[in-house]
Amino acid sequence: DVTVEELKARLAKIEEESKIAIPKVYLEGNISNMLNKKDIRKVLLKYESTSLNFEKYATIKIQGSSSTKYEKKNYSIELFENDEYLVKSEIEMKENWGKHSNYCLKANWIDKTHARNIVSAKIAGQIQKKYGLFNGTPNNGLIEGFPVEIYINNEFLGLYTWNIPKDIWMWNMDEENENNMIIQGQLYLDQTRFLEVITDFDTSGWKIEIGDTSEKGKTLITEKLNRLIDFVLNSSDEEFIENFENYFNKDAAINYLIGLYLFNASDNYCKNLILATLDGELWYLNLYDLDTTFGTNPEGTDKNDYEWLPEKRNNRLLNRIIECMPEEIANRWFELRKDIITKENILNEFTAFLNSIPEETFQKERERWENIPGYGIDQIEEFLDFRLPYIDNLMKERLEKEK
Repeated sequence: DVTVEELKARLAKIEEESKIAIPKVYLEGNISNMLNKKDIRKVLLKYESTSLNFEKYATIKIQGSSSTKYEKKNYSIELFENDEYLVKSEIEMKENWGKHSNYCLKANWIDKTHARNIVSAKIAGQIQKKYGLFNGTPNNGLIEGFPVEIYINNEFLGLYTWNIPKDIWMWNMDEENENNMIIQGQLYLDQTRFLEVITDFDTSGWKIEIGDTSEKGKTLITEKLNRLIDFVLNSSDEEFIENFENYFNKDAAINYLIGLYLFNASDNYCKNLILATLDGELWYLNLYDLDTTFGTNPEGTDKNDYEWLPEKRNNRLLNRIIECMPEEIANRWFELRKDIITKENILNEFTAFLNSIPEETFQKERERWENIPGYGIDQIEEFLDFRLPYIDNLMKERLEKEK
């Protein structure tokens, strides 16, 4: 039997949840049977929230790499002023984003919380901000997003996050500056592991995300990448330490490794590694695609090894940083453990995200996508209880060894 107190508590919870307003996105058009990124459809998009409402024509296509095989798809969208689809329409979705026409709708298929990608990026952004990296960008060189409900022809499509896309404005770059470039590892190959120089860019496993994608541009980026790979492969330890900052931003490189250690980001040691440059010479390591974090595997079907370490994978660049700069990495870890890398801060970010989604939305998501895999917040807390002291001990051992 339900007591009066329990009933009051339930009613209070229902009333509180009813106050939560989640933005809704209504699409009108045909997006069925979209199998690849070349299939671009035209739709009418209507956006409704407590602070912003608009209606725009849009193009939509599948987004992602390995995620394209999932039952629930990610999408890239481009907004236009009218049904001629010639004039792009820029909308400021969040105050710190600025006005843009292109966005990403993330399905978060392998994550029942829908929070791992956004919260991981937020924590990483806090770390970047602490060291003054990519100031003036929405999230210091990382993605940002917020939850939305999406409907297609008035039928619930699912719970998504409306994200910053992997585009030039994410890093506040200038498309007219030929030295502003972004490349990303797409495949697990020796060239993306810094084990072999590139002879043919198209088969190297790298992709130009921002920059000249012509044959001339590929030749230029190949030369610049081979400069980095040659340094990593052929420098002595002394040369690697002394000259590292002529090739890579050290703060960004160490922060990247801190992210791998903290998040257990086993899908980011090679594939998904982003390299950014503002001058064509000095490169910044950037985290991207952070749904496979906090102890979940790339399919969301099982827990990842909580003891996974980046040095267990054969990325020559990352391994040399770990081997040559163990004290700097450990000191950075413990410096961040004072404020950003705490269980309280991390769980607070997850709680804030989850509290922005009504339970009713989660229920609709479960009913719409019965096969959705992944783990909830309890598993994330379980992971943190193991992972934080585990990495603490690892870093302490390295400091002791350096004495």
